[in-house]
Amino acid sequence: MERNTVTAESKKGEMKSLLISGTYFPPQMGGISQFMREISSALGPDLVCCLTGQRANGAAIREDVGPRVYRRPAVFDAKAKYLRAAAWGATIAEIMIRERPKIAQLATAGEGPLGLWLRKWFGLPFIVYAHGNELLSAMQPSGQKLQVGLRRADRVLAVSHFTANLVQKFGVSPDRIEIVHPGCDSDHFRPLWPRMDLRQKLLGDRYKDKIILSVGNLVARKGHDMVIRGLPRLRQTIPEVTYLIVGHGSYRVQLENLATALGVRDRVIFAGPLAEDLPDIYALGDVFVMPSREQLEECDVEGFGMVFLEASACAKPGVGGRSGGIPDAIVDGVTGLLVNPHDSEDIANALARLLSNSDLATRFGQEGRSWVVKYFDWVRVADRVQGILQSVLEEKSFRGLARGAYSPPLTWTPKKGSAQETNGQERDDLPRSAYRQQ
Repeated sequence: MERNTVTAESKKGEMKSLLISGTYFPPQMGGISQFMREISSALGPDLVCCLTGQRANGAAIREDVGPRVYRRPAVFDAKAKYLRAAAWGATIAEIMIRERPKIAQLATAGEGPLGLWLRKWFGLPFIVYAHGNELLSAMQPSGQKLQVGLRRADRVLAVSHFTANLVQKFGVSPDRIEIVHPGCDSDHFRPLWPRMDLRQKLLGDRYKDKIILSVGNLVARKGHDMVIRGLPRLRQTIPEVTYLIVGHGSYRVQLENLATALGVRDRVIFAGPLAEDLPDIYALGDVFVMPSREQLEECDVEGFGMVFLEASACAKPGVGGRSGGIPDAIVDGVTGLLVNPHDSEDIANALARLLSNSDLATRFGQEGRSWVVKYFDWVRVADRVQGILQSVLEEKSFRGLARGAYSPPLTWTPKKGSAQETNGQERDDLPRSAYRQQ
């Protein structure tokens, strides 16, 4: 089935952009790669072409339809500088002649030097997406090169209020920061009846238990350990409960040892990566949990948390850490609950509240589904990105906003004394409520 693309209003003039993502693009797996794939697919071939260093394989998206993808590993990976320069020159000449892009989208600050080169030699303005971890890396003594692209970009598109605050620390003016949350395919991620065969396969004798579910890589940041630490307390309220962990990573051994030490190893199931479709996995859980925490010394933070949107789209209530950009992905007390990610008792209490109150859990799931469908459709996100790109070009052409050509962009500005200005942890209920009209 052909994916929907941006609206006719956004296609006026059919201004094409070049999206550059050296590392984060399919078949590479991860949140940023998914973001770049969905944005390019939603924009469509009339409005974007893509340049990446990722080689194609069987897991890659179909490239006989949709935007044209230039896979040029040598541009990003060639060992000799002169080889990278030669590959870049040949590639960009081909793209400029064949595609005639008017503006560049950079997946991260790491592509900043390429954006500056395009501006210098072709007069192309550029925008940079800001996610989280790369911003923490840019704050390190070795991160000076990453800062240049952020500071000189025409716009920086932050995925959350948290990342917008980080961007501002680099001296980027708030009027050049736009918050663009990731989207979610609510046609794919949808409520399903749990498959009994899958439930019995994964849970064995515990298939009748209340199920807490986590989906994602097994890394320290995600907070699986804090859920496990909370299980003994949770079992005092909900005796028949099992924690299902889907994903893989080097942290698994430590988690298994922790569960054994706490006497709850039989209540924690490590399913590993699964071939089943994710909506079928979400259907197994009664509550989705990911109490991520910031690990600044490791430059590791949850910039947004797309899995919370997926769980909400599947009508599952979420429990997330009050950390990083997660407060933008969960409406506390409406679609789920925010908890202290360093407090296992707080986590256990939140899980017990939802597992013991099916009406509350159902209401959170229904509200979450409605919220995602209304505000996080990928076409809506792509429309917003295209509007920002058009506004940048109009500013470049007319040294100001072209009157009547489009709706003014919604731009993030922290209100004086607000939580966004102080610690970035609290947020308004709806994704766009913290923006103002320019």
